[in-house]
Amino acid sequence: MSPHPPRKTSLRQAAQFLLGVPTEGINPALDRMLDLAEATPLCFVTVAGPGAGEAMCQLWRRGYQRVEAARRATCGAADERSDVLLVMGCPTLADARAVVAATSTMLRPGGTLVVDVGALLDETPRRALAEALRDLGLEVQPQAHLGAEILATRPFSRGRAAA
Repeated sequence: MSPHPPRKTSLRQAAQFLLGVPTEGINPALDRMLDLAEATPLCFVTVAGPGAGEAMCQLWRRGYQRVEAARRATCGAADERSDVLLVMGCPTLADARAVVAATSTMLRPGGTLVVDVGALLDETPRRALAEALRDLGLEVQPQAHLGAEILATRPFSRGRAAA
């Protein structure tokens, strides 16, 4: 017998579990990243980084069928296909920078990149990552380093990125 009283499960939660209906809140960081990217199950989503496997499984459970994991863009056929690129679980600035540099060409023009920077506790590495994203030609808001995720978009043309 457990010393703790049993936790009550709502009828709704039990029904969702038994029916296999996707639930919100399984991974709060993934929830925030999808909200920032304004992603829907119709989007082509690429996940990268150490947390890519878990994120990919959770996206499938939520009804996202066009999901792939990537370590790097390997050929021209993979370029500019993804509507959303999620970089999950990078523990250091160097890791995040390397993953983004290796996979950012997979993002279509107008596509959205969201990087989980929850492991980067100081402002300096977050600012450096935001600057690295700008150096790759992505558009990043000036205050992007203040959140737990950094949102960037790939411009439709290279000329607009330089302006």
